[in-house]
This record gives sequence, structure tokens and C-alpha cells, in this order.
Amino acid sequence: MKRMEGCILVGGNAKPPKEITVYKIMSVQLLIDVNTHRIVQSNFNLISPLTQACLEELVNGYCVEESLEPLFQTIKEKICLSTTGSLIQAIKNAVERYREKMGKQICSR
Repeated sequence: MKRMEGCILVGGNAKPPKEITVYKIMSVQLLIDVNTHRIVQSNFNLISPLTQACLEELVNGYCVEESLEPLFQTIKEKICLSTTGSLIQAIKNAVERYREKMGKQICSR
């Protein structure tokens, strides 16, 4: 099966905290299965492979048809970085873009 078969790639971004000078922008790309609305794969523009791997573990498999708040709460509990809020905002932006692309609000809960 090809990676893009049945999927849509969306991206989102957010400004990092002012004290963070390594990043001009925090961004995320999400590959979402249009049938299950689950995140198949994710990528964050992070320097640390460990942070990337931890975020992938939390985000991949999440159904964007459901409320994002449980995901965000888990990220806040497990990822304690100065960029956590920006990463959450980038995810939120990407999911909103997916919902717009699908032509419906999948979840308003």
C-alpha cells in the first residue's frame, strides 16, 4: 500500500515562546487516514530525535474525530518543554485544516 493511499497530509504551525531562539516557527505535519480519521504518521520540526519520537508515540493513532483535549492533556502531562504549548497549537491548526479540507466539522465536542 502506498503511503498516501486513503490519506491526506496536513500541516499546522505556531510561534514558539520568545525565549526560544532555535525555532522561528513550530510546525507539524500529520498524515491522516480519511476513512478512520486517525493520524497515521506525524512529523514535528524538532532538533531532538527523542522529543520527536515521544510526540509521535502520543499523536500517532489518535482519532481526530474525537475531542483533542484528552490528547492535549496527555501531551501536557508527558512533555514538559518550553515549546509544549506551541506544539499543541500547531497540532490544533493542522487538525482544523484537515476538518476544513474534509468539508465538515468532524468534531465540535
